[in-house]
Amino acid sequence: MTIIRKAAVLGAGAMGSAIAAHLANAGVPTLLLDMVPAELSDDERRRGLGLSDDAVRDRLASQGIQSAAERRPPGPDSPVDGSR
Repeated sequence: MTIIRKAAVLGAGAMGSAIAAHLANAGVPTLLLDMVPAELSDDERRRGLGLSDDAVRDRLASQGIQSAAERRPPGPDSPVDGSR
């Protein structure tokens, strides 16, 4: 039997975030990665952030985690929290 000790999922869209949530809920430490945005959002501009700020660089992956957590009805892939 193969034991998965940790995982990385590339792409934080609907499918990537669901896969990452499944792995996290199974107790596998999971890293969810996506592209770094090329442009600031209006909100990021208003907040005075730049493209090198972590909040901007992590935006797509953070949105994927939030989307999986808020899915209704919650499925078996819904993460308990975003810390795994």
